[in-house]
Amino acid sequence: MVDALLALVATLGALVATGLLISRAHKDRLLYLIAWSFTQVGLSLALLSMGVGFLAGFNGVLFRVMELGAALIGPIWLALGMIELIARYVQVRFAAWLFAISYTVVATVILVLDPLKGSLSKSLPKPGDTYDALPLLLIDGAHVVGVIALVACTGVTAWLASKRDQEAAELLIPVALVALAGVLVLSGTRGFLPAPLAVIALGAAAGLVWYGAMRTIPVYEDEDGYEGYEGRDEYGDDYREEPVTGYEEQGYTHGRHEPVPAPTPPPGPRRGELRFPDPVPSAPPAPPVPAAPAEDLRFPAENPAGPTAVDGVGAAGGLVPEQARPAGLPKSGLGGRLAGACGQITVYTLLDGREAAFDRLATDLVKAALAAEPDTVIFACHEVVGAPTQRIFYQLFRDEAAFAAHRGQAHLRRFLADSRTHVLATNVIELRLGPAKVPLPAPEFPGR
Repeated sequence: MVDALLALVATLGALVATGLLISRAHKDRLLYLIAWSFTQVGLSLALLSMGVGFLAGFNGVLFRVMELGAALIGPIWLALGMIELIARYVQVRFAAWLFAISYTVVATVILVLDPLKGSLSKSLPKPGDTYDALPLLLIDGAHVVGVIALVACTGVTAWLASKRDQEAAELLIPVALVALAGVLVLSGTRGFLPAPLAVIALGAAAGLVWYGAMRTIPVYEDEDGYEGYEGRDEYGDDYREEPVTGYEEQGYTHGRHEPVPAPTPPPGPRRGELRFPDPVPSAPPAPPVPAAPAEDLRFPAENPAGPTAVDGVGAAGGLVPEQARPAGLPKSGLGGRLAGACGQITVYTLLDGREAAFDRLATDLVKAALAAEPDTVIFACHEVVGAPTQRIFYQLFRDEAAFAAHRGQAHLRRFLADSRTHVLATNVIELRLGPAKVPLPAPEFPGR
């Protein structure tokens, strides 16, 4: 009776964990969560069969369900989810899925149809006393594959984390938790442990799989997406728009959201709308000066110095010649405001058919950066003409501190996690700003 009660409690906990994981897998559409959902279903069915068997006695159906769920599906699909999470080559992930599905189908047919031997009672049956050689061989094969995959993935993750791979470092604890769950699954299905310990091992494994899966996904206050950045009154109760001057007057920043005294907050952008600050009249015209020779221009342009100039930038978008620069105006073409600017170009090669899903994630990322990163000067996603599976991100940050703050943003971590299944290869190029035109406000990234 104690074994039955313990099994039913473990079954209840496993079913709750399974429901939560399946719900998250359905929402996020991540393949490793889907694979681990199969593991959770298998463990839950095995624990339920144990509970019923301890109460009413085991029979052929309960024994087969227990072995299929915990001894076969549990380790195979746990290892598959680990490979899907860790492997960075699509060929490896594809081979893992092909093997897991084919092995599961073949082994399931054999474990269901192969005759049983001996008699069953209310005691926990051992596979070696009930199955013949072929089913036992398939179960052993599943366990060997699970051990190799879990050990290899854990070792690779630990090695990459020691090399200061940020993604591997963030996944190290979840991978260790899932690997521990695999050890418990194997311990509870080999028939070596007494019935209470086997039940506890499988129940604990179900909990560890769920907790490890949740640790792989960034936590947000608002689970519906990036709406949390909009705050209580679009930008929060203390939002005030501070007047801008100089270079910022031209609309070349994302705006600043620092609290300043004001009676009421101005209306913010509607949800899902990408807006830039309204243009402000340009500075007074610079005094007329003689035309400068071409060699004196810091950056070539057809009309480098128009009738107006702000912070060394001509109205036509070029830079002002040294002779045309008013007294006291900084020599930097960007007015010294981006003297320490740095940037990054990221080239994504996508899997065929994943372009629309990736573009939706990119749209959310750009909107979140606009709302939460005031020192990110440019954040643009480009499609490559003639290469539909390539996307290029260009990002310009005011300084190294802004770059570091961007790398720590939760919306960036979510994008990297969610876009993994759509990306075949990634190439990152870090930049330092040289001679440049002032960036103009970009149109909203088209929704998909």
